Amino acid sequence: MNTTLQVTPARRKFHFKRVLPYLFISPFFIMYSIFGFFPLLSGIKLALESNKGAFVGIENFQKVFGDSRYWLAIRNAIMYTCGSVFIILPIALIAALLLYSPRIGKMRGWVSTVYFLPSVTSVIVIGIVFKFLLKANDGPINTLLKLLRLTDDNLRFLSDPNLAITSLVIVGSWRYFGINSLYFLSGLQGIPHELREAARIDGANPIQEFFRIQLPLLKPIMTYIVFTAIVGSFGMFGEVYTLVGVGGTGARNSMLFPMVYLYNTLFRDNMMNRASAMGYVLAVILLIITTIQRRLLRSDY
Repeated sequence: MNTTLQVTPARRKFHFKRVLPYLFISPFFIMYSIFGFFPLLSGIKLALESNKGAFVGIENFQKVFGDSRYWLAIRNAIMYTCGSVFIILPIALIAALLLYSPRIGKMRGWVSTVYFLPSVTSVIVIGIVFKFLLKANDGPINTLLKLLRLTDDNLRFLSDPNLAITSLVIVGSWRYFGINSLYFLSGLQGIPHELREAARIDGANPIQEFFRIQLPLLKPIMTYIVFTAIVGSFGMFGEVYTLVGVGGTGARNSMLFPMVYLYNTLFRDNMMNRASAMGYVLAVILLIITTIQRRLLRSDY
């Protein structure tokens, strides 16, 4: 007589400890769904509709791609990015090397605090101060240039299209120079002393030590700084509006930046759907640029 044994699966008991980690991380996902994922889907829906709510497909994106002013804003952002990367970063690296030297000693903490102060200063305050410093008529910078006999005429930093990006680079240099120096300083302090001592034993001079050891090991920090410089350049808004006032475009759109143009399109022209399409096009452009930047600064360390 064949008998078959029926085995009933054991019921899994509910263990609160298994659910507890998910409860701890759930606030992040809930907040992200409300303030991140839902606005993302809503923005895509807006970009595919007209101002009257009718579905128009990619028409708004086609208008953005055919908008010459939008691409002028992108060009201004790229020019400012080049100024930030090739001017501010080398100066910040040199300052970090000076701050890292043993000669600074106990003063390093005080100097680091002074370096950090501009990064926590309100952008409105910075704009007001530099609007005064860059005045064409008897502004402090023009007065100094005349005393040094570097120019005979007043330079119109904020109204001359050829000097607009230069003016913003001056403002950005003061604001971000210190914090970038501290980033580089933290990278230098993380390099093992054994590597430097080994290089000195092998007869390397300070220049060879910098280019062969310190600079390659600073690539991760440099990648982060360049990334923040790119994102900050394309997100330029407060400085421009404070320096040139309402409208924020400057002479012949010389200070027209993507976020400024998006803001004007949304709140001044009341074209929410077009502004939404601009935002997504800008996000794709930033994704492409930052991907190229990461590949160029790829590090094996």
